[in-house]
Amino acid sequence: MNEKTTINYEHTVDIVRNAIPRMSELKIPITPSNYAVWYEYLSEPEQALGQEMNALLNRKQAITNTEINALYECYLEERNEKLRLAKTALSQMVSTLVNHIRYADGHYSGFSTELNDIAINLAGEPSAEDLNSLMNRAVHATNVALEQGVELKQKLSSMATEMDNVRGKLARSQQEARTDVLTGLYNRMAFQEELAVLTQFAMQDSYVPCLLLIDIDFFKRINDDYGHLVGDHVLKSVAHEIKDCVRGRDMVARYGGEEFVVLLRDTPRSGCQAVAEHVRASIESKVIKAPEGLLSDESIAVTVSLGGSWFRDQEKPETFVERADRSLYLSKEFGRNQVTWES
Repeated sequence: MNEKTTINYEHTVDIVRNAIPRMSELKIPITPSNYAVWYEYLSEPEQALGQEMNALLNRKQAITNTEINALYECYLEERNEKLRLAKTALSQMVSTLVNHIRYADGHYSGFSTELNDIAINLAGEPSAEDLNSLMNRAVHATNVALEQGVELKQKLSSMATEMDNVRGKLARSQQEARTDVLTGLYNRMAFQEELAVLTQFAMQDSYVPCLLLIDIDFFKRINDDYGHLVGDHVLKSVAHEIKDCVRGRDMVARYGGEEFVVLLRDTPRSGCQAVAEHVRASIESKVIKAPEGLLSDESIAVTVSLGGSWFRDQEKPETFVERADRSLYLSKEFGRNQVTWES
């Protein structure tokens, strides 16, 4: 078991160990769906489900079973159902395929037996009448085999098409699991997976990876002044703007709440600095219009603070992120709406 696997295993064990006592403490019924919600919350507390759970935990009233069920239906039920359907469909197709092959194997075994019997009869001294009969048997057996072969080919072709469809649905389900529902960007889980892979091979590129953490300035004020629907609109607008500022091969993800992360691959330092400033300036100059019906033709001014770091050989991914986070903290300490790089 390598170090990464050990860390993931220990993290999972910690979650399992803590989930049920916390649920019992809060008098949350320990059902499969409730446990799934709690496990997801402890695994990714910064994701959308985690933020809603935090809001429920921070209020004075107890969390109700109805609220937990609503979280499950919103964030987990559809994903789990898609995986279940894909598994069921694949199991059915494999079973059908096995039956087709068994049928074909039995048929071709009979075909082989028939040809062997004809060969034995031909080894003797068959009469002209016997020879004609053997010829008819051989032709008939061959034609039946060909017909069965065509039928099997059609069945296998149909099965291949069905498998492609299920594979496509499963791929879409996996993609959705890596996507932030609100912004359409990659989510934190997808970012962490990509970061783990990229840092493993980072030193093979001409330039080491660069990480930008981006935080919307005074976002809580936007939610408080305009409401969460407007806040969601701002998040989507900022996400779109960041995406437009980077190359297609670079990764943009929602890190949690009002924070985003950009992972720049094989880019010189001057290029990283240019991208960071481009993101900051583009968002500062963008006029964000509130959705129709929420505000009376009012625009919202938004700025962001950024912190950047460059990967260091042999360091852990989480250390790479921590250094960018410290730079982001300095940007906010020094007045916001600016970029700070690690010293």
